[in-house]
Amino acid sequence: MNYLIKPKLILLLFSSFILHPSSFARADGGAVRLRERVGGYQITVFTSPTPFRAGPVDISVLVQDAATEEYMPDARVTVRLTARGTGEVQECAATAEAATNKILRAAEFRLPEPGSWDVAVAVEGSDGPALVRFEVQAHEPPPRWLEMWPWIGWPALVVALFGVHRALVQRKALPVSDSAGMSSLASTH
Repeated sequence: MNYLIKPKLILLLFSSFILHPSSFARADGGAVRLRERVGGYQITVFTSPTPFRAGPVDISVLVQDAATEEYMPDARVTVRLTARGTGEVQECAATAEAATNKILRAAEFRLPEPGSWDVAVAVEGSDGPALVRFEVQAHEPPPRWLEMWPWIGWPALVVALFGVHRALVQRKALPVSDSAGMSSLASTH
């Protein structure tokens, strides 16, 4: 029985890395880029993907009351990105609707180029306005094949799973001796 558990465990671990790579996760959170107390707010800004790259990016903001650290659901958040090299500006309201985790406010952008980007996060709420700023370095976008590999590679995964299945079935099958056939041959001669 133990000989069957080990291949299944290896297959499970292998599939978890192949089918669920963390680098493709598009979700709220990511790397904490800033945690700062401004006025009556505690503002935490997260960026995703990690490492931060040109292409689609997610900037999520957690706004808390600075005194109680309670989540502030009524705070309005706007995120502004400015490319240092070209001066290109992108601005978007960060909303709970765009966020998976509803205590965050998320904004999605598409960075056209790598380089330094200035990020400004404006918060308006019951404690008045607040603004935090930081710089983030966007690396080169991932190669195109990396985005496409799940679509191209899934047939190979199916073939590999079939091969593992066949190997397990053959390993489990015991050779059948044909003792009845041999005795019938002996009696006829």
